[in-house]
Order: sequence, then structure tokens, then C-alpha cells
Amino acid sequence: MKLKRATYRHIEAEIYAYEETVKQIEQLRQDIILAGNAEIRPTAVNEGWRSSSVERRATKLADYILLREMERITGAIRDTYIRCKEEARRVIWVKYGLAILWEPPDWLQAAMAGKSRFDMRPDDMAAILNMDRATFYRYKNGFIYGIAERLGWY
Repeated sequence: MKLKRATYRHIEAEIYAYEETVKQIEQLRQDIILAGNAEIRPTAVNEGWRSSSVERRATKLADYILLREMERITGAIRDTYIRCKEEARRVIWVKYGLAILWEPPDWLQAAMAGKSRFDMRPDDMAAILNMDRATFYRYKNGFIYGIAERLGWY
């Protein structure tokens, strides 16, 4: 079975945004923790509307649901990445700039210096990695499909 185009692109967008998502998760956790400790008093807002405890609870619940989903997606990316071989990690770093608990080799960093991942063609990326285009796609697609499988989207 093949992934839908929108699902494939959504997973790619999540990979590109991995580092930012991890930062947002930490910020959201802090907000939820600190909101539970703070004493919240109803305040008058626009024409006498007041915030209620039900509204505050609903907001916290929505934040918690968002946090769980963000953790699930980043967890799937991290777990799939950790299971990858060295060659696949190189492909992932060149394509998405993602390195989790791994440092790209110096020669690879030097080869990518001054180049934009978004402007490079897959053929150029494969040439930098000294591999065939089909091999590049195999590793890239394997990573995407591994994440989709882990999330239950495939």
C-alpha cells in the first residue's frame, strides 16, 4: 500500500519542524504545570464577560491533548531515527537537517556548508552522499514509511 501524498508531505513537514516541536512541547509542559499552580481570578473582559473555571479547564484539556499528539509524533520520528543505519542517517541529515543523538561526519558537514537543503535537487544530494539516486530515495522513503507505520497512518 502506498501513502497518500498529503500524509507523506505532512510527515516530511513534521520532520523539518522536529526541533521546533520539541521546544514547543517543553514550553507547553511548563505552561500547563505553571497554570495548575497559579491562582486564577475571574476578570472582567469586553462588556462584562468573565472567564470561568470551566473555560480554564477546557483550555488546559485542549493543551494537554495537543501536547500528547505532539509527543506521539516526535516520539515516532525519534524512535524511527534511532533504528536507522548510518547511511540512512546521512540521507536524513542531508535532506531534512535532522540529527538526533548523532553527529554527521566532518566531510559531510563540509560538503553541505553554504548549501540550502531546500534549493538542492535529490540528484545533487545523492551525489554529495556518493550514492545512486534510487538508494537515496530508498533510505528517504523508508524513513518516512517507518514513521507512518509507527504512527498508525500506514
